[in-house]
Amino acid sequence: MFRGLCDYLVIASVIVLALGTPARAQDTPPERRDTPAQGAAPAPVATPAPAQGAAPAPVATPAPAQGAAPAPVATPAPAQETAPAPVATPAPAPDAAPAPDAAPAAKSRQPIGGAPRARAQKEPDHIRGLITRVESSAIVVQVAEGKTVRLGLSDGLTIFSLTKASYAEVDFGTYVGAVSEKLGDDIYSPIVRDSLSWLHKGFELRIIDEQLRGIAVGHTKWDLTRNSVMTHGWVDDQEGRVISIKYGPTEEEETDVEVRRDSPVHKMSLGDKSLLKPGARVFAGAQKGPDGNYAAVFIFVGKDGMVPSM
Repeated sequence: MFRGLCDYLVIASVIVLALGTPARAQDTPPERRDTPAQGAAPAPVATPAPAQGAAPAPVATPAPAQGAAPAPVATPAPAQETAPAPVATPAPAPDAAPAPDAAPAAKSRQPIGGAPRARAQKEPDHIRGLITRVESSAIVVQVAEGKTVRLGLSDGLTIFSLTKASYAEVDFGTYVGAVSEKLGDDIYSPIVRDSLSWLHKGFELRIIDEQLRGIAVGHTKWDLTRNSVMTHGWVDDQEGRVISIKYGPTEEEETDVEVRRDSPVHKMSLGDKSLLKPGARVFAGAQKGPDGNYAAVFIFVGKDGMVPSM
């Protein structure tokens, strides 16, 4: 019986071995199939990977593009480095700025207030005289040497009245007009400022009504004497009987006029045609037409026998 049992065990072992071997064979192949399959699967995955790697290649191309983009950024950096150069250029400019300091010396050599401005339009002819006749649309004025001139009265005519005034009425900011003449190249104003100013002798002074402030502002040549000038502006400074008539924002745009005690001082206001009477003294500006006849543009009329001194 023991022997039979041994035989049974041997047979069972053989059967187990026989059955176990195929089982391993079956287990092994699946592993090999899976392994290569998985290995092959990675291979396809690896294949796409290069494809994707090729796709990144374009991405890599943008990367250099982005790398190039920094290059422009690097370019601005040098630009900024060069930018200081302009800053360095202004730096010398301030060094050159002292030049204006030399300007005062130049101004001292060339005093202000002597060069009249040129008028943009032709100045009307000036007519001074006595009204001898008044018509509905014209006046007749007797001028020098007994000659007479007929002046048409246009609708655009402006009439001013002149009345007696006093130099004591002049104050800082007063709007005035004056005809004057430079006394000489070596006679300077007593008014102290950064630059010298020539002194002018005043032939007349008009204190202008506030209603007319700003009228004819400026400095221009005049025909009362050979070298006379007409100045309209506001009183910017005063020293005794010398006033500075300023007609612009710069220091050069002012004229210093001495109003002597024998210089007439008038009050200038708006008037009307009722002032045009025979015997009245006038100063008129008139334009000559193609027909040779004059049309008055403005007329200054002296009231109470006063003679316009312009």
